[in-house]
Amino acid sequence: MECPHCDVKLAYHQTHTEATELLRCHYCGYSQIQPRLCPECDSPYFKQFGSGTQRVTQELARLLPDLRLLRYDSDTTRTKGSYRAILNQFAQGEADLLVGTQMLTKGIDLPQVTLVGIVSADGVLNLQDFRASERAYQTLVQVAGRSGRGKTPGRVILQTYQPDHPVVQAVIAQDFQQFMDTELQIRRMAQYPPLTQLVLLRLSGPDALAVQNAAKRLADRLHTQLDPAKSELLGPNPAVVARVARRYRWQILIKLTEKNTLEPLPKLPDLQEMRTICGNQVALSVDIDPTNLI
Repeated sequence: MECPHCDVKLAYHQTHTEATELLRCHYCGYSQIQPRLCPECDSPYFKQFGSGTQRVTQELARLLPDLRLLRYDSDTTRTKGSYRAILNQFAQGEADLLVGTQMLTKGIDLPQVTLVGIVSADGVLNLQDFRASERAYQTLVQVAGRSGRGKTPGRVILQTYQPDHPVVQAVIAQDFQQFMDTELQIRRMAQYPPLTQLVLLRLSGPDALAVQNAAKRLADRLHTQLDPAKSELLGPNPAVVARVARRYRWQILIKLTEKNTLEPLPKLPDLQEMRTICGNQVALSVDIDPTNLI
């Protein structure tokens, strides 16, 4: 089931057993009730895939019916003060297990927690971004740090299909230097920050062809302006998510191999000129050292 406004799949949501079953887009906010029949072929056979908090909670309740569970995610913390109420319940011993998203990674100091389980760590390892390993290491170390904060030693169980991945090995060894040395070597070979500087040009608009043509015109202009000895032009390409909220998205990535913090845009066309090249139908944004490339 796909979002009608974005090129992404809808995610299944149900806050509790009796709640309405919803399908929701995590990009534009579109939602609809889970249909009884497939709108394409009228088949009644739906199956939810994945390992979200709701699915994990349901499986735990089935396998361990006596286990007292609390769920901590965007569905269960929508109302004001609900996030604090859930944490207070857990801190006061009203539940044996707290199942949550990455919302639980930071700022929670509960001495009685002696076991942390990380379900499917591969989700953070395989994002389409050169900072994926860096962010995965941060997240996994922070989650692991929730265990054993009191006098009793803690234990962490990490589930992954890639146990030999450098990030996983560094987390297990608790060796930040090992991770940093490996990651910097990869960044140096691929010429990515912090050894270089990136400029990301994002183009978007309601007309797919207009956005594509504008991206090609802008890339052609940049090719004549940039010094190939000091920069590399990647694109134009459709964005990883090519359409969000009925707007089509293309991007151009510029690698400045001679990093200069005083002149973040050396020898690039003027911003107004680039917007003129794109035309009135296409919006342009310039992101210096983007935090993500998606």
